[in-house]
Amino acid sequence: MSTAAVARRYARAVFELARDENSLPAVLRELRAFAAAYHASADFRHLDRMPNMTDEGRQAVVAALSRKLQASELTTRTIDLLARRQRLAVLPELVRQLQLLSDQHLGILRADVRAADKLSAAYLKRLQKTMEASTGRRVEISFEQDPSLIAGVVTTVGDTVIDGSLRGKLARLSASLQQN
Repeated sequence: MSTAAVARRYARAVFELARDENSLPAVLRELRAFAAAYHASADFRHLDRMPNMTDEGRQAVVAALSRKLQASELTTRTIDLLARRQRLAVLPELVRQLQLLSDQHLGILRADVRAADKLSAAYLKRLQKTMEASTGRRVEISFEQDPSLIAGVVTTVGDTVIDGSLRGKLARLSASLQQN
């Protein structure tokens, strides 16, 4: 089974438990902190595969990290289960899948906006209002400056990419010239 499929199953279970406990935002935040620790620490990344580490030892490490991160019982149990089942590698994807489920549950649509230059807060607010009006959902925009675009804006919403960049226009022009 693929990492994404495994992560989806765990994310669905965590989502349902956290939703029932009304702790979804906190659990998501805590799991993000664990995912950051996973990326930052080779020891944590290999915790579930250390041959001389017992389940009790893994559990002690997870408990210590949970205390440090002030994680809830649900988050601690989730990380402990992943470690015992040698599934810590799915943690980053689990967080991504849980975020998608949370957004869907709350009616949030996430949009990534990239532009060659910094965009004003007023422009981003207008873009957000336009997207909310056209989708009927609350939109949260994340912005990244990308000088390689030359000029213009690229907006990504889910699988849809709206490329209004000069680089994109030049690429489309080049492709159409090559077809002729």
